[in-house]
Amino acid sequence: MSEISNGLKDHGLPSAASHVRQGWLPQFIWFIPILAIVVSLGLAYKAVVDRGPTINISFKLGDGLEAGKTIVQYKGVSIGTVKTVVLSADQQQVIASVELNKGAEAFTKADTRFWIVRPRITTSGVSGLSTLLSGPFIAAELGQEADKKDFFVALEVPPILTGNTPGREFILKAPSLGSHDIGTQVFFRRLNVGEVVAYDLDKNGKDISIRVFINAPYDQYVTTDTRFWNASGIDVSLGVNGFQVQTESLIAVFTGGIAFEAPQIPADKTTVTSASPNIVYSPPERAKVDSVFTLFQTRALAMKKPDSVTESYVVNFKQSIRGLSVGAPVEFRGVSVGEVVNIGLAFDPKTFEIVQPVEFYLYPERMQARSLINGELIPYPKTRAEQLKRIKAFIEKGLRAQLRTGSLLTGQLYIGIDLFPDAPKYSFDISKSPLEIRAVPSTLDNFEQSVSSVVKNTDTLIKKLDAEVIPELNKTLKNINAVTASDSPLLLDMRDSLRDVSKAANSMKTLTDMLDNQPQSLIFGKPSEGSKK
Repeated sequence: MSEISNGLKDHGLPSAASHVRQGWLPQFIWFIPILAIVVSLGLAYKAVVDRGPTINISFKLGDGLEAGKTIVQYKGVSIGTVKTVVLSADQQQVIASVELNKGAEAFTKADTRFWIVRPRITTSGVSGLSTLLSGPFIAAELGQEADKKDFFVALEVPPILTGNTPGREFILKAPSLGSHDIGTQVFFRRLNVGEVVAYDLDKNGKDISIRVFINAPYDQYVTTDTRFWNASGIDVSLGVNGFQVQTESLIAVFTGGIAFEAPQIPADKTTVTSASPNIVYSPPERAKVDSVFTLFQTRALAMKKPDSVTESYVVNFKQSIRGLSVGAPVEFRGVSVGEVVNIGLAFDPKTFEIVQPVEFYLYPERMQARSLINGELIPYPKTRAEQLKRIKAFIEKGLRAQLRTGSLLTGQLYIGIDLFPDAPKYSFDISKSPLEIRAVPSTLDNFEQSVSSVVKNTDTLIKKLDAEVIPELNKTLKNINAVTASDSPLLLDMRDSLRDVSKAANSMKTLTDMLDNQPQSLIFGKPSEGSKK
């Protein structure tokens, strides 16, 4: 090689010089993984920055929950995704770990509510039909409290209303739930203005608390004197007032409902009572949130005017009271002044006299006292002594109780009290509780006694006829038969008499014929046979 180079130099030709060059390709190859690492770190940082808080939601059932697929929605917008679904430590609950999106931190407020949305049919309609294709999802309702937490217990039943719905909630107390359920509609003058959102059994185990939500602006009509009643189905009653049918809207007939209304305000803005006349009427105030009301069975009971004074009385009836029931009215000359509250049966162990005590409430304020001089109302006595003096005066005037028939069709009875001046007097014992009012026989009893008396007199008359009249009548008939026999002397004499009468009639006919032909014979006598010729 050196020889070749020397030869070239000898011939004057240039020679190539060799230089060692540093490579840049290996340095470029390291740039790619570095860039990937930077991008990964950026994505990781972005994921960490964009990721919201993680919360845990407890469900009784995990049906439809899938990790990485089930989303959490608020007003139709996704705010998070379920990451894991596991059982709780006691194996009784399903815990779903939910990763909320950035900006959804507000849903960690302590009063936020979560529930699973599935297809559901209630009395208020059908909901969740979209989940038939997309599958169940978790719905959220944003809370209002400032405190936050990361563990929530989901609702078993989706709430009917969300927190941003304008209106107010009230509580109704009832002895039983009846046909009501979550979603049962509430009516005001037959308009759908709300619905039942929850119900629960009270701690005493006797009442049901039904929570209703009244939408705005109808919630303003719920006042302190508002009355609620069952408007479910058709209310059919058959009593002393006849056959009555009452119902609300057609929807309430099939699905049930609750209605409310307030008593009518007097037109003159004043109300007059026997206790306090000429009281200026003050409009009722709007009811506060969670105010408690009684849920009545019917509108009639709900709208019944409350009585401030109630007196308890008892009447011991000695006749059958079949047809009298608890709740039957007590009337004074057609005006309802009370109602029956209890019916019993008692007897005296010594005399075995059986009575049926009927206890009733009397509302004395309905019997207003009025001055005959100027027509002013006399207030009802306030002291117990004055009240007893007043009722004692009524008893002395003949106040008594009587069973009366309210309807011939139904056979329902009611108690009528009235003044019977001829009723037997008795000593009114004011120390008894309840006070006792004596009974007088009812008109039906008098009618039965009259019928019994007529039947008894008829039996006596029949016996007398059998003993006295019929034997004499038989003798008379025998004598008549003897007289009218064909061979009796009377008939023979009658036949002879009839023959004589017939002969006399023939002679009379001959005489009249002769006088008709020879009238002169009355003067000159009967002509001779020769003169006739």
